[in-house]
Amino acid sequence: MSSRRTVRHLLVAVLAGVLVGGGLMAVTPAGAEISSAVATNWKKIWNKELKPQADKRYYTKKKSDKRFQPKGSYETAGSGYTKAETYSKAEADAKYQPKGNYALNGSSYTKAESDGKYVPTPVVVRGVWAISSDSASEAGFSEITYPQLATAPTVRVIPVGGALPAGCAGSAAAPDASPGFLCVFESARNSMGPLTVTIPQFGATPPTATAFGTTMWAQATGATAFVTGTYALRPSAAGFATGARVAPEPTGSGDAGRP
Repeated sequence: MSSRRTVRHLLVAVLAGVLVGGGLMAVTPAGAEISSAVATNWKKIWNKELKPQADKRYYTKKKSDKRFQPKGSYETAGSGYTKAETYSKAEADAKYQPKGNYALNGSSYTKAESDGKYVPTPVVVRGVWAISSDSASEAGFSEITYPQLATAPTVRVIPVGGALPAGCAGSAAAPDASPGFLCVFESARNSMGPLTVTIPQFGATPPTATAFGTTMWAQATGATAFVTGTYALRPSAAGFATGARVAPEPTGSGDAGRP
């Protein structure tokens, strides 16, 4: 009886060992997988392997906040100012032109800057002239030229000691003219006939001038004949022609035969 019991005990032990051993064989791989999973660095795998494969059509919250304005403002970030980025009145006045002037600040001159940088267009052009002749058989000629006007002026001649006509003011020493007038003053004369002021063509009724100048002549009545003077020209409201010079050209003088 005892030997049978011993054999039975051995069989039970072997069977238990097989069952336990089989259970251990079944359990051991799962335990190994769990241990392996614990040891795996999933963050590293995500960053290096999975994240680069993520759908690039989507932004992260951080990227979205940086790239786009809050809802209701449809400008791309950086193309407009946020509330915190607005200027104070003093800063805006210094940075921008007044409303209605759309030139960038610094791209145009203010009135004060222009006045300091440029000489004003002359409101009156003044100059001198002279005619002379050495023979009573000759006439002397001269001319007056000036920046081209938009319209030809009205001419007035003031002989030595003569009264001032309408449109002229001042004197030969300080000639002046009203807008739209050319005033020719005589300051001295000797052995010369009346001064004729006309455009550079015969047949025109004197006194007259073009928009850019006129000629003058006088007949000598004796030897050493001369007549000299000054002039003043003030443009009409139309002003100077586009592109006209704003400084008078030199006057000329000379002798020539009779007209």
